[in-house]
Amino acid sequence: MEGYFAGVDIGSTMTKVVIMREGAVVASVIGPTGPEHRKLAYKVMEEALARSNLSFGDVAYVVATGYGRINVSFADKQITEISCHAKGVHALLPTAKTLIDIGGQDSKGIQLKDGKVVNFVMNDKCAAGTGRFLEVIAGSLGVRLEELGRLSLATKKVVKISNTCSVFVE
Repeated sequence: MEGYFAGVDIGSTMTKVVIMREGAVVASVIGPTGPEHRKLAYKVMEEALARSNLSFGDVAYVVATGYGRINVSFADKQITEISCHAKGVHALLPTAKTLIDIGGQDSKGIQLKDGKVVNFVMNDKCAAGTGRFLEVIAGSLGVRLEELGRLSLATKKVVKISNTCSVFVE
């Protein structure tokens, strides 16, 4: 297939769209997920199309993924984020055997073999260790989310915290 392709990921907290052509990103949009997924899907897609001076008719194929993928009515195909992650990681790092997805409301550990999903696990009890959890902790510490990684590498002391609940950790 030739032409432009788009991916729409409606996650539990963030929505992403990317438009590509010949392996290069033409436009992308990232924003918060709202309650009306169908309207949101059109809105972010239209914004990405506007950024690239394209229209819906210029896009040859659209794949939807994420928590709200079913609500992307203009998608040609819906694929789970687990499968999408496996494909993307394999394309970027062909020898990768494990990947971790820290989503807004859950985290997944995904085992790969030759770019295919062999097994996966996910937390299903609490938001501890998720993207939202990291946002809450950054806010509690009074630092920007982007600073957490650098700060964690600078520490000299290991502090034991609860790993069962974001509320208890905070």
